[in-house]
Amino acid sequence: MFYEPSNNDNQQLAVVSEQDNIIGSAAPEKIYYQGLLHRFASIFILDNQSRLLLQKRAFNKNRHAGLFSESVSAQVAYSEKYIDAALRRVNEELGLVLEEHEHDGSSGTRLTQVCKMNIDTKDEDYNYGFTGSIVNNSWRKNAFVTIYECILDHDRIDRLSINPYEISNVYLLSLDKVLEFFNSSPSLFVPGFGFTLKAYLRYYYNKR
Repeated sequence: MFYEPSNNDNQQLAVVSEQDNIIGSAAPEKIYYQGLLHRFASIFILDNQSRLLLQKRAFNKNRHAGLFSESVSAQVAYSEKYIDAALRRVNEELGLVLEEHEHDGSSGTRLTQVCKMNIDTKDEDYNYGFTGSIVNNSWRKNAFVTIYECILDHDRIDRLSINPYEISNVYLLSLDKVLEFFNSSPSLFVPGFGFTLKAYLRYYYNKR
C-alpha cells in the first residue's frame, strides 16, 4: 500500500454539547488549543493471545511525537460518526479494512464498541521528562471518547501495512505488561491513555 502524509489536521472536527450533540465544527488546532468539547475514537486491537497492539507514534507528528498510544486513535470529523472515524483511521494507519457488524472468519474481523466516556486532560498534566517551558501547556483534549475492540488473528497482524507518516513502530504486549509499562512510565504515553486503558481493561476482565 502506498502512503502519503495525511491532511487530517486540515479537516473540520465536530464540536459537541455536554449531551454529545453536534453544535458546530472547528479545525483540530482550534479544538485543542481552546479545549472545545469534541468527539474521538480509541481502538484497542488484540491478537488471539490477548496481546495488545501498542502503537508508537511517528516522530514527525506535530504533537506527542514518539509517544505510545492505543492501537489506533481517531478524531471524528464533522461529517462522521464515531464508527466511521474508527474504521477510516484503522485503514489509514494500518492498511486494514474492517467492518462494524459483519464477521468474516476468512478475511478479518469487526470493531466492537466497548464504551463511551468523557476525557479532559491537558499537556500541563504531563512533563514528558522535561522541565520548564519545553512543553507548550496550551493543549487540551476535552472529548467524548468511544472505545472499540478488535481481535485479529496472527495472519492478519502479519499482513498489516503500517503507515510510516503516522506510526514509527508497533509492539504486541500482554495487557498486564502494557499496564505495568504505563504505570512505570506514564510520560511515555499520550495524554489520556491511562483513562482509555483502564476503561478497556474493565470491559476485558468483565467479559471473561
